[in-house]
Amino acid sequence: MTAFQPGFIDDPRAPDPPPERVETLERPLDPGFIDSISAPPEALPARVPLPPPTPGLGPVGWIAAGLGILVAGGSLLSLAGFVIDQMARSPALGWLSLATVGAGVLAVLWGIGREIRSYRRLTRVDGLRARLRPPGVAVEVARAECQAWLETVADNLSEPDSIRLALNGCRTTEEARAMLAHRAIEPLREQANALGMRAASQGAAMVAIIPSPALEGLAAGLRSLKLIREIASLYGLRPGLSVTVGLVRRAAVTAASVYGVNEIAGAAAAHFLADAPVLRSIASAAPGAGITARRIYLLARTVAEACSPL
Repeated sequence: MTAFQPGFIDDPRAPDPPPERVETLERPLDPGFIDSISAPPEALPARVPLPPPTPGLGPVGWIAAGLGILVAGGSLLSLAGFVIDQMARSPALGWLSLATVGAGVLAVLWGIGREIRSYRRLTRVDGLRARLRPPGVAVEVARAECQAWLETVADNLSEPDSIRLALNGCRTTEEARAMLAHRAIEPLREQANALGMRAASQGAAMVAIIPSPALEGLAAGLRSLKLIREIASLYGLRPGLSVTVGLVRRAAVTAASVYGVNEIAGAAAAHFLADAPVLRSIASAAPGAGITARRIYLLARTVAEACSPL
């Protein structure tokens, strides 16, 4: 006898009763539409983010543009009147005047076009820096951009062909970036540091021997401009007026964005003076020479960073 059913153990056991079925309101989730009597949601207008408006020329820009138009237009009209006047006097003299004026105008246009091409090469470096910054673009685009940039600095590298082959073997943008930094950027940076050390030595020597403080600043400024042009040529840039002004602006932004720039300049100057005993003796004799050398050397490093695509 068990606790749940009377009888003996060897008696046949009756089958269990079937489970009771309970009616529920749930139904299978078959595909279909849901009947609803609620109102549809109100449609909201889509908000498309618009880029911020680009600043215009401004009053100074419009004034400069107007003066440029007046000067250029007045000069061309005066030259045209001069040629017509010479044509009225003598055909031979008129054609000679036309050839002279045409040659001068073509030379001016050629110079303007060269400045535009030089500045576009500088902006190409900025674009390459943006493309190689993580997250980078596709490796095919990165390789093509790096190859185009290597063509501009191939004359200042020892083994440009091996760098091209190594660049073609890169499988990711990070590999192309690392290879470019190790094989191309680092040798150019070392050459820029050498140019900075030479310019710092020359600037310190000029400051030490010039008796006038005003002339000292002028000499240091001229040597700094020459240094900017030398580093621009090292990195494959044509050091025209627009490139020089652009590098000065970029160098100022780069120096202002570096934290602890004074400490870095002091450490770099101390290391530089330790390797240059002649300059160390000059700096000890003339305190302003050491400051000038430190500033010029820091300028070389900053301009090199502004010219580098990494």
